[in-house]
Amino acid sequence: MYVPCAPPGVPSYNASQPYAVVGEARIHGPAKATGVPLRQALTDFAYQLAKHAYKLAECKDPRDFPEALPGYENNR
Repeated sequence: MYVPCAPPGVPSYNASQPYAVVGEARIHGPAKATGVPLRQALTDFAYQLAKHAYKLAECKDPRDFPEALPGYENNR
């Protein structure tokens, strides 16, 4: 999950790369879930992580987040 975020107090012209909040989730080893249910659980977790980190970062020009992302379709 990648969400652009300019931290307060840092002029954007001083950035060598764009700032962002990144939330990543993965599984190591066997999991009870597989396929779409596993992808959905990992995506939902990463989204909530990024949403929380974004709030804590106090980004310039803050954006609103939907309560949840649309779910995966079963045929993917």
